[in-house]
Amino acid sequence: MRFFTILLILLIASASAQKVEEITNLNLTVLVDNKAHFKYEFTIKNLIDKPLVPGISEMRLQKVEPINFLIVPIPFTEHRSAVKVDNLRAYSGNMNFKTSFEEKEDYSIIYYEIWYPIEPYSEMRLVLEFDADLVDQGILFKSVTVPVGGDVDIRNINLDIRSDWKTCYIEPKELKSIPAGHLAFITAEFSLLPLPMLPIRGYILFWGFVILVLGIAVVFRRK
Repeated sequence: MRFFTILLILLIASASAQKVEEITNLNLTVLVDNKAHFKYEFTIKNLIDKPLVPGISEMRLQKVEPINFLIVPIPFTEHRSAVKVDNLRAYSGNMNFKTSFEEKEDYSIIYYEIWYPIEPYSEMRLVLEFDADLVDQGILFKSVTVPVGGDVDIRNINLDIRSDWKTCYIEPKELKSIPAGHLAFITAEFSLLPLPMLPIRGYILFWGFVILVLGIAVVFRRK
């Protein structure tokens, strides 16, 4: 099964060890189809008594997937590659900010620039949206792994990851805050089957059942 990572790096505007900003009220919506549509809505809060200009921030994306034998993923193998990004935009109210996208050999970078000053102890509400080829699409299951984190504290997180397929797995089920320098991964899986919420990934149960049936068939055939 493929495993995807996104590394979100929020560059702070000062080299000082003092905390100058934090992110609050992060609403992350991910709509999962053939691709995933990401919508980050968050507030940048100025924590100091001087104007703050966030400057250039970046988001790094990388696809990490196992090597497949026919359609079966081989455990403990991996292949890293860049991620295709479309429909990239960043805005705050009527203000649109400059964005760009760069594709490296084995990862991709999204840049967004905010040169608008945030007054002392004030806030700016920002929206970042894009489509990314980060969906692991199978016959009966599809999934997406979404990391959230950065170089500043993130508080009051609300997640909404959904698809037209039935949700059968999500972990962690609740995530409210992330301290600076940490990264949390949210994995959601969806199925065409009418499955309940499962304690483990659905594809593991599926392939485990297939292998078990094939093993039993081989044993009976030899007998």
